[in-house]
Amino acid sequence: MIIRTLAFVFLGLLGPMQAALAKDCLLSHATYREPRSGAVMQFRPLANEPAALTAQVFSLTVPNTDTSLPADITWTNGKNSFPLGTIRHACTDDDREAGLQDGSGLCRIWDGQVYALTGGGAEQLNSREATPAPKGLLLPDFGVAFTELTDFAKANPDGSAWDAFTLTGCSDE
Repeated sequence: MIIRTLAFVFLGLLGPMQAALAKDCLLSHATYREPRSGAVMQFRPLANEPAALTAQVFSLTVPNTDTSLPADITWTNGKNSFPLGTIRHACTDDDREAGLQDGSGLCRIWDGQVYALTGGGAEQLNSREATPAPKGLLLPDFGVAFTELTDFAKANPDGSAWDAFTLTGCSDE
């Protein structure tokens, strides 16, 4: 009975703690995790990034490997601009033949619109660099693209991934 009560108290405190973490953490310092695959997104502050419209930069760590993939979120031009995320890896010959190589010299694993997950659902991500970290991020079709990645398939033969990431931490850097 005492253990059950303690579990309810802990779970009751977890929600406000996560809300406090999201409120105090900027997206540029946030860490997110995809629960099914264990993939981790680690954001870092901008430091002379080459693209003028780049708003956020992060790396995606592939679970059970030493692989860390470069990624960013840029904003499209125009009246109705939106955040466009891209995750890249070193190109293979097949990637080059398929036209996946971009101006960075790398190939796209995933690209698409990025959404902030809040208590009320999915919303457009804020374009300011000092954006508070949302509770989660939604990368539509990420799961399918990620599980087709050769490094992930070798390290996680029975693995799969979803499209939603949950805020798990905030770095001081």
